[in-house]
Parts: sequence; C-alpha cells; structure tokens
Amino acid sequence: MTPGRRVEPLILGLAIASILGAFLTALGSLEEALTEHWLVIAAFVAAIAIGDVFRVQMPSGRVMTPVATSSAIGLAVLGPVEGEAPFDVPAGVVLIIVAAASGVGLGLCRLFGRPVDWTAGAVRTIGVGITAALMRNLPLADGGPWAWQLNPDKPRWLIAVIMLGVAAAGLYVDLVLTGLVRAQRRSMPMRRALAEELGEAQSLTLGLLAAGPLVALLAPIVGLAGLPLGLLPVVLTHIAVRRFVTNRETYRQTIATLSRLTEVAGYTPTGHAARVASLSVGIGRAMDLPSAEVEDLEYAALLHDLGQVGLRSPIPEGATVLAAPDDQRRIASEGATIVRRTEVLDRVADLMERQTMPFRHVREWGEEIPVPSRIIKVANAFDDFSHGSTDPDAVAAALERINLGLGYEYDPEVVDALIRSIPAQP
Repeated sequence: MTPGRRVEPLILGLAIASILGAFLTALGSLEEALTEHWLVIAAFVAAIAIGDVFRVQMPSGRVMTPVATSSAIGLAVLGPVEGEAPFDVPAGVVLIIVAAASGVGLGLCRLFGRPVDWTAGAVRTIGVGITAALMRNLPLADGGPWAWQLNPDKPRWLIAVIMLGVAAAGLYVDLVLTGLVRAQRRSMPMRRALAEELGEAQSLTLGLLAAGPLVALLAPIVGLAGLPLGLLPVVLTHIAVRRFVTNRETYRQTIATLSRLTEVAGYTPTGHAARVASLSVGIGRAMDLPSAEVEDLEYAALLHDLGQVGLRSPIPEGATVLAAPDDQRRIASEGATIVRRTEVLDRVADLMERQTMPFRHVREWGEEIPVPSRIIKVANAFDDFSHGSTDPDAVAAALERINLGLGYEYDPEVVDALIRSIPAQP
C-alpha cells in the first residue's frame, strides 16, 4: 500500500501550523531571545544553514543533512552556555529558529543551483519541535530535564540519557515522515519505504543522536566552541559517507558504461539496457523487493544483453526474446561468465544466467528461479516487443504478446507488477 498524494501537503501544512502557533504563543519570548541570545542563535542558524548546503545523497537517492540536523537537535536541548546566559527559551522559539535557519539553508541551496526540498525542511522542523517540547515539558520533578542542567546536584549521566531519549523521539518522527514522503514520490509500498528509511539512515542516526546532546553537554564548559567540537564526529562521518556514495556512484556509472557496449557494437538498440533496467527497478519496487535486491536487479538488467558481444552476427534489432531458446541461454551464460570475471558481481551474474528460464520450470518442476531473474525476463520482453516505444498502441501490443506466454514463459505476479509500473515510467 502506498500513501495518498496528500502526504507532502499535510506535512507542509502541519509545519506551517506549528510555526504560526509558535509565533502566537511565543512572540514576546522570541523578541527577548533575539536580544539576549543573538550570538548563540546566530551560531546555530549558521550551522544549520551550512549543513543544508553540504548535504549527502545516499545510494537509494535519500538526501541527508546530518550536520544541519545535529545542530538543530543541539539547539533543542541546549541549556547553560559558558560566557552566555542560559538558553532558557520556550520550545516555540526553538521551532521558529530552526524553521528560519532551514529557510536560509534552502535559500542558499537555490542560490548555488542545488535542488530545494521544502518538505525536508518541514519534516526537520516538526521533529526538532517535538524534541524541544519534550525537553522542556516532560512531567518530571524539579522543573524537568531542561531545568536539571542548571542543578549541579543532578547526575550528568541521567541528563545525557534523557537528552538522547528526547532526541531519538524527534529523529524517529523525522524518519517516519520522510519514509512516507519517499513512498509517495517513488510509488513504493509504505511498509517497504519505512523499512528502508529506518535501515539506511540507521548508520547516521546514532551519530545524530549523540552529536546534539554532546553539543549541549560541552556548552557549559567551553561555550559556543562546543558547537564545532560536538559536531566534529558527525562532520567526519559525513565526509566518509560522501566518499562511500561517490565510490558507489562511480561503480554504477562503470556498469552503465559497460552495458552500452552492445549498443556501440550494434548488437542492441540505443537505450535498450537503460530502459530494461529502469522498468525492472519499477517492477521490483512494486513487488516490495528489499533495496539490496533492487540494486542487484538493476545491475543485472543493465548487463543482461552483455553476452551478445560473442555473437558472430547480431540478432535482428537485438531482440533476444525472438531468438531460439538455446541461443537465449547461451547469450545469458556468456554474459554471466564475463561478469563473474570481475570477482565482485557473483550475485548479479547468477541473476543474469537465469533470466531466460521459463516460468513453467518453477510451476512444473519446482526449479528455483530468483524473482529478479523473472523480472528481467518480463522487462526485456516488454521492451523488445514494444521496441522501446511508450505509444499506447505499442504498449498494448507488447502486453498482449506477453499475456500469450503468461504462466508458461512469464511469472503472472511479475506481469501484474509490470502493468502497475508502466505508468510510472518516463
């Protein structure tokens, strides 16, 4: 099940309503805070805005802003600051400051020509607002956890644990809302989107949980210097993740370049491998495959025709679906052999090798054919039959040809997912 198309407007509306409510209830406190804490506010606004500019895009496409989020959490739990007055402001003031800082950051992104995602800023504002409210309003003795920071008799470890707890509450609201948005944008099942969101972001989540409270715990000792010191582990992690993502993108580009070898040599039509890969990924997501399997599926689909480079003469229009079964198996086997020589794509090679096996082998003989291999078979047949055209008549003709082999050559569940995926394809 995918969420309705109103998820993003609802999140934006909730963020705007929260900001307006904060203005109405904390306007007097905001003026006082800007006068008394202008230096602290300026430092955190700068950190959030700069963190928005220096973002990192994960392999799945998820954009993360760990420095900005950590800074916002630090502001939400901040208490005493060496050399400054204690940051004793209502949660509404924190929410307004974070929203304003996010607006500045997104404005800088637009200035530098980078994509602007207002929904991401709204999600962060909501999450940090929850953290700030819990920090100030938890029904505990002696004024609650924020006031405990000013009480030397309260154990520091207990305050740190509470900071981690309220930070986690806001962060996981952030992750869930981001997962809902992702499910809507990518037409993914909501359960899968949430699972991937919690799984992929988990590596940075623990760092974000620690960084915000660390800033607040350092501030009474080193003042505003606690902001860069507390963020240093997140910055180093950010740099490492960026390098990882860059390496993965280079890896994918290398595979994409290799997939065009058959096109350059004249064995397959231009764009065939890319179209089959794009359609295969759409089908995989519609079938709720895990992200790791979708990634292998994409690589295998990009390289599915690689074995054609060993042919003495090209297949007409490169349409392997029209070749004899023995020729199809030989092409798949040759391609898998080439890929296995890399010694890092064995799983992809296995998917490629089994892509030509008819579905009846599963039904009649109980053979094991991986679902990604079944997907590639259907996606390749669709592109061969439609000749890569998105014309409604060509699409209908391709589906009709596939339906003739339904349950015999092609997995009915995969074909159903193909039909659901076609409208989402460019």
